[in-house]
Amino acid sequence: MAKISFWLRIIAASLAALVVSTGLSGCSSIKFGYNQLPEISSWWLDNYANFNDKQAADTKAALKSLQSWHRKEELTPLANLLLQTQGMASKNITPEQACDLWDQTEKRLDALATETARLALPIVLQLTPRQMQHLEKKWREKNEDWKKEWLEPTAEERLKKRVTSTVNRYSDFYGKLSEAQVKLLSQQVQRSKWDPEKSLQTRIKRQQTQLQTLQDLVQASAKPDFSMAAAEKTLYHLMTMGMRPQDPLLMQQQTQLEKQACENFAQFHNSTTAIQRQKAQRQLKAYETDLRDLI
Repeated sequence: MAKISFWLRIIAASLAALVVSTGLSGCSSIKFGYNQLPEISSWWLDNYANFNDKQAADTKAALKSLQSWHRKEELTPLANLLLQTQGMASKNITPEQACDLWDQTEKRLDALATETARLALPIVLQLTPRQMQHLEKKWREKNEDWKKEWLEPTAEERLKKRVTSTVNRYSDFYGKLSEAQVKLLSQQVQRSKWDPEKSLQTRIKRQQTQLQTLQDLVQASAKPDFSMAAAEKTLYHLMTMGMRPQDPLLMQQQTQLEKQACENFAQFHNSTTAIQRQKAQRQLKAYETDLRDLI
């Protein structure tokens, strides 16, 4: 939560995986991206799992079912959540209010993870050892890219990149920032508890756990006492590891990052002008309208 402006985090949660592919580059991209989500997501998943023809067809069918469920069950609550944020955007807020709003979005993500686990499990159980190896290889490649981006640069270069990225995100949402606001964001980034070394270690540990769990699920499915309900629950926990790590220490770190993000956002938002808040409200209203148009 510490690496993305708060309103965008809310919107990202609202649109779930869609935002990863569209980057919220504009309202029209949300509608286009949502309607194309099964195709986009199946391509993305195939890149990691290297599906055979049957798996590819099953995956596309499952993604279409997931989209139909999400359109029916989730778009209205998410649009209502964005409506709520518009009221908040017009006034000062507290860190507690910010975190409460994020907690509401986690419930929506939780519902999405539950349904995804149900639909994905039959496909997961088809994965072969070779596909597991392919997945592991892709993760190693992504980790190397991550190292090049966040560990090879100097601390000064990383800080500059993070400040620039943060300023750009807030500028896109609120409009032109004042010198004082840019300075505030710079100070917040400098005080951030986010550590690239720890982040990489957590990333690798999570991948190892996920890979082992997937292998265990496939092996367990051949046993007489295999339970689909229990397996769905296991897959659900696997999908929500990023939000709610099972390791108490990692959960504590996650909680600290989220608490700091709420504090940072409230502090920045309370520094904005009436004109900047109006722009933020217009952005939020546009995303809400897009969601309602998709229902």
